[in-house]
Amino acid sequence: MMINIFFDCEFTKLQEGSEYNPSEMISIGCISEDGKSFYAENTVAIARPDHFSKFVVETVIPLLDGKMCEMPYDEIAKKLLIWIESFEGKVKMWTDAPVFDWPHIEQMFNNYGWPSNLVRKPIPLSFPNSIQQTRFHAGVEDAFKSFQPKLRRHHALDDAIANKYGFQRATSRKY
Repeated sequence: MMINIFFDCEFTKLQEGSEYNPSEMISIGCISEDGKSFYAENTVAIARPDHFSKFVVETVIPLLDGKMCEMPYDEIAKKLLIWIESFEGKVKMWTDAPVFDWPHIEQMFNNYGWPSNLVRKPIPLSFPNSIQQTRFHAGVEDAFKSFQPKLRRHHALDDAIANKYGFQRATSRKY
């Protein structure tokens, strides 16, 4: 059985990091097709606000949940590994921004160990058919407009939830 997990990461800046000041994951949100979720905020990155882009300071940081979601990076890695391995079957991780999100997953699991059931490449949320692609984007927009409680753009878990809904909309029927 194949399990689909939709994920999103927020990070200190969008551009590629340098060795001196690399981009760091601030938060990660994941949701499975059956609604199980994982969300964590990286206290190590949050403690270095001088690494944040202006966009992150103005848009991402105010949306963080804080308190019970905050943990060190290594703890996020361990808890995410356990969460992924709790699913029976192979797990695919879907993202709308594999170029930006996946390197954070790859770095984390390269450093702390890969879940035994995880497919080691991201699945991009893009569709070969323009009708499905349009349905995906419309589904994401509908999720942000109509879900209660209201979803927040650039909150990692809320973005993952919206992407899951868009995926379901895009794949729920034939063209």
